[in-house]
Formats: sequence, C-alpha cells, structure tokens
Amino acid sequence: MSRPPTRRPPPWSHARVVPWPFRLLRLLACTSVLLGAATASLAQPAGGAADEYRLKAAFLLNFATFTTWPEGVGDTLEVCVYGGDPFGAHLDQIAAARKAGTRALRVARVNSVDALDDCQMVFVARGMIGNLARVLDRIEGRAALTVADSPGALDAGVMLNMDSASGRISFAANLAAARRQGLGLSARLLNLATEVRQ
Repeated sequence: MSRPPTRRPPPWSHARVVPWPFRLLRLLACTSVLLGAATASLAQPAGGAADEYRLKAAFLLNFATFTTWPEGVGDTLEVCVYGGDPFGAHLDQIAAARKAGTRALRVARVNSVDALDDCQMVFVARGMIGNLARVLDRIEGRAALTVADSPGALDAGVMLNMDSASGRISFAANLAAARRQGLGLSARLLNLATEVRQ
C-alpha cells in the first residue's frame, strides 16, 4: 500500500512572524520619513541643553516646511533668531542642507526689533520673551511666523511654542494667530501638536 504524498507547507508558512511591537515601530518609522524630521524628533528624548536645542533647531526649520506661505514671499525664507542664540551651529547646518518646499532657508541673528523687517520666521529666545509684544507689533500685517520655547508664549500670541518639560520635545500651535498674519499651518503639523488654539 503506497503512502499518501507528503504535503509541503506553503512558502509563506516559513516567513518569520514579526511581533506586533516591532511592526508598530516599523510603521512609526515609515510615518516619520513621510512627515519629516519633526515627527522623528518627537520620538527622541531631550538629553541636555545641547541635544535639546539640536532637536529644537530641526523642529524650527520643519515648521517652515509645514507652513503655507503667501505667493508674495520670495524664494528664500529668512529665519531670524531674536536674542541670544541657543541653537549654535546646528541651525545653520540644517538650514544649509534643507529647503522649505522650493524655498531656501537663511539664518540671521538679530538683537533689535527694528531688524525684524526682513524676517519670515522669528524665533524669540527666552531672554527676549519680555519684548514679545514689541515683536508682534513690528511684524503686524506681515507673513511672519513667530516661534518660541517659553512658558505662556502661546497665550501672548506666539504661533508655535515648543516645550521640553516632559523630557521630550513637543509644541503647541496658535492657529488663529497664524491666520491673522496670512499664514496657514498644515493639518499634518497640527496633528502633531499637543494643543491647537483655533
């Protein structure tokens, strides 16, 4: 009596089953690539001031990418750091290697409100946050994105405020303030925000 032929298992049965936590990490990695360095940075803890501001530099320049700029804005976005620069060379290095859509990024350091007239983005350093009202008056009616990393800055009218109190870099968005300046913040950016003021 002949033995029945041995059935071979289908090829897919030999495939390595990836546990769900690793599948989730793989999905998050792909999402990070699609959304840019801002998403990737959210998954990294801030370790010390140097690392914190290296990540915040990436956030700052990614904000430019996820902002809708009016047609009148030129081919280069002037990113101004108002006050003491906490980013150092990190900001320059990222700006040199990246664009906001088709626009180049140029970094400037300024210590006077009067020097903000050519800025499309203004990062208000913590040491200058007391001058925020003057900054907002100076850019009134212009397509200029304001960013800070100071407590209460969102309430005072800053459009994007970064925070690292939880040990991770996060940010909140003031969409109403951005719209008043003729700027749009993309849905992808707002989905990453911990808070959105309408």
